[in-house]
Amino acid sequence: ASVSTQSTGYPFLCVIMFFDLFSKNNVGSPSPWTRTLILSISVAIIGSSFQFGFQTGCMANTLATVSNASHLDLGKTTQTIVVSGNAIGGLVGGLAAGPIADKIGRKKLMLINNIPVLVGTVLMAAAMNPAFKYFFVFGRIVLGIASGVATGVAPMYISEISPVSIKGAVGVSHQFMITFGILVGFVLSMSKVLTSFPDYWHVYFALPVLPALYQLVLLPFCPESPNWLYFNREREDLSREALTRLRNSRELANIELEEMIKERTTATDSVMVSFKQLFTDRTLRLTLIIGVALQGAQQLSGVNAILNYGPSILKDAGLSNTDLATGLLAGINVLMTFISVPLMDLLGRRTLMLIGQGFMILSYVGLAVAQKLHAEHREDSSYSWTSGVSVVTVITFIIFFAIGPGSIPWLIIGELFTAEARAKSEQYLCGC
Repeated sequence: ASVSTQSTGYPFLCVIMFFDLFSKNNVGSPSPWTRTLILSISVAIIGSSFQFGFQTGCMANTLATVSNASHLDLGKTTQTIVVSGNAIGGLVGGLAAGPIADKIGRKKLMLINNIPVLVGTVLMAAAMNPAFKYFFVFGRIVLGIASGVATGVAPMYISEISPVSIKGAVGVSHQFMITFGILVGFVLSMSKVLTSFPDYWHVYFALPVLPALYQLVLLPFCPESPNWLYFNREREDLSREALTRLRNSRELANIELEEMIKERTTATDSVMVSFKQLFTDRTLRLTLIIGVALQGAQQLSGVNAILNYGPSILKDAGLSNTDLATGLLAGINVLMTFISVPLMDLLGRRTLMLIGQGFMILSYVGLAVAQKLHAEHREDSSYSWTSGVSVVTVITFIIFFAIGPGSIPWLIIGELFTAEARAKSEQYLCGC
């Protein structure tokens, strides 16, 4: 089956092709960006990565609206569960993504993952009925499961279908679409937008249906991961066929397949790495520890608190226009993800991680001091500068998170692990 990308993949070409400017292609060599590759990447990051980003950012400005809805009347405990529902479900989905992707394939898992997306949105929409108000909480958790699976399988798929020359840049496109999803969630949940249809705010939470439908319609036209076909299914013929479609060249497909055969021969005697080998093999164990440390640094950085409670933090700091501030934060997050692409090759992954973590620590210290002083001297006009410091430190945090801990952990999974160990290691790393 085939489908023209003129009206499907190309609207997103301007986003994806940006990363090619910083990829390490040889001058004069054929462009790695084939129509099939563009379509496959766009379907994966829009239908999966965007979903994760939207679910991360959709509650920042809507929590007050949802909490004050007369038919819901959510208490503080329930509000906390609503906000953390994405993470609760994400843990389950993230841990399940690797084994399922190994069993049924990356492509099929992405297709099936749209089922919890549709179920979750229906549950949250049904919460408009007072008798089903807790459906909102359940729907949020179900969407969290879908987000966990999406963030586990999407970077794996786009890494495995991409040629080596652009693998790093393509890996960042996953993080870019996450930040873009957060931006859309922030912008569409601004008070001026939501108050224009106060009785229909549930429609806002049904927006994930659109990228889900986009993926459901177009993903069947995309090839399965050649790595999965060769390493898991042991189907060299199907792997060659998928590579030929992705590279638009039988010759390039044969060359890449030969590299996969060499990797399998030298890496391990078994077809796939077992869970036991991840911990008993010294090289795999060290690699897993590095991956867990990087993912832990990302998730324990507190970025979810900044994204979910950004409006509250800035409001407590005395800022009146929190909509503008949170929109600015999301926009900076997207912009700095772009900028991180050339910086990765210029400075290296390790340097960017260290720089990012260092400035994030300084930003947190500045924010804590500013908010402490503002709380103690709220009526003293001589301390009005604390509001500005709070805004600046939050922005600084987002900038250095985006260029380091935000992008690098997702990218490093594909670079650290062999194809045989990638899915199983992904299970632990996504669980972080």
